[in-house]
Amino acid sequence: MATVRFSKELIDRIEKKAHATMDVAVERAKDQKPDNSWGQRIYDILFADAQPLIAQLPAGWLRMVSNIEIGEVGSQHCGMTFTLASPQPWPWGFPPSPLARKRSSYGDGIVLIDNLVWGEFHAEVTAYHERIRTAVTRRDQFKAMVKEVCGTYSTLAPALKAWPPLWDLIPEDVKDKHREIKERIKNEAVLSVDIGKLTALSTAAKFGI
Repeated sequence: MATVRFSKELIDRIEKKAHATMDVAVERAKDQKPDNSWGQRIYDILFADAQPLIAQLPAGWLRMVSNIEIGEVGSQHCGMTFTLASPQPWPWGFPPSPLARKRSSYGDGIVLIDNLVWGEFHAEVTAYHERIRTAVTRRDQFKAMVKEVCGTYSTLAPALKAWPPLWDLIPEDVKDKHREIKERIKNEAVLSVDIGKLTALSTAAKFGI
């Protein structure tokens, strides 16, 4: 019977599966955005002084928007769009303000200037992006460690003996081939990967953590 060897193609397929396994946690982190109610809260803070005057204008004097796009808050990248509670008047030319400025000459995106009034929102946005960075780092570590396991051995059997959870990342056609063979393992290589950490990452990925 033919021995299952670690070809570049097989390692690439395993690495792709490792990426997909850990990407669940990355996507979950991306979905945990600050609450959408921030859109209306930000709008009300920005236009608190102008709202009494706006309310006196006849319908049609100001254009209406349904979303508010925040490019940055302080020095923290935001890149989020929030839906307002209901369509709200929006100025054609964004007025000078100590709280915000227009992001660019195109579109309605704004930047919230560093100000204590945005402290809570800034903290939520910072935590959101940190969750994503953490998940991406864990995904990249997992991929690198799985790749090292595969690179330490020339064939599949000893790699599985060293780290059994590798089985979950093996393509089905390769699993079928592996089940057909019996291989004597000689001159086992010494694995430098932290197997405990690798297994913990793999287990966490199954729970989307």
